Amino acid sequence: MSDWKLLIIEGSAHLVNLDSKITEIKDFGNFPTEILHNHESNVEFELFDKKAKIVNPVQSDLQSNLKRGPQIISPKDIAWIVYKSGILSGDTVIEAGSGSGALTLALTQTVAPDGRVVTFENNSKHFKIAKRNVAMSPWVKLVEFKKEELNDNTETIPAASIVFDLPNPWDILSWAKKSLRVGGFLICYLPTVNQVQKLVEALEGWQEIEIVETLQRSWQSKQNALRPQSSMLGHTGFIVSARWNE
Repeated sequence: MSDWKLLIIEGSAHLVNLDSKITEIKDFGNFPTEILHNHESNVEFELFDKKAKIVNPVQSDLQSNLKRGPQIISPKDIAWIVYKSGILSGDTVIEAGSGSGALTLALTQTVAPDGRVVTFENNSKHFKIAKRNVAMSPWVKLVEFKKEELNDNTETIPAASIVFDLPNPWDILSWAKKSLRVGGFLICYLPTVNQVQKLVEALEGWQEIEIVETLQRSWQSKQNALRPQSSMLGHTGFIVSARWNE
């Protein structure tokens, strides 16, 4: 089981699992997790002579602690995907494939507390990693994992939005049409221009086709040297969105 919380010690934040037997914190030490069990959230207490507090983690805390397997969809791309999909609390979203579960986490939080995310992943290794990572979410029960390949023979699932992180999304556009609600968005995440071109050619009959590439440049926060970082997060993938209106 997992009960993830954010433990703040003297202003330093650490993601901890209250269901684990031992908590390990870098540069602080190891201790029995049960020490934390009797402390209320947002109430300060002393932990080995240090001021501490337990609070609920936010999405960025979970994302920064993902176990990495396949390349994750970055936060800059996740933000656009969630925005463009138009999903709301209570919606059903289909995802294929799960990858490391980074996008799954964000989709689940968006449809919570009573929505549903159905995610397909046929790679056994990736499937295990995604399940482990999504278990950090308080909304993990809203996720239905399917260890199988999504294809045209898969039973249709009525959905508000569909997200494909697959190398060949054009092969299952007919399935998407049958499952997507009228006015709903299909989102496809693709790394290369060649794939984007092939997908756009296959999207005949779809509306509002849009191709987006998001770039992110961070700045260093030194007061005496406020400037962009020497390196930036450039191309990660193209986000193709299309709306089905029939």
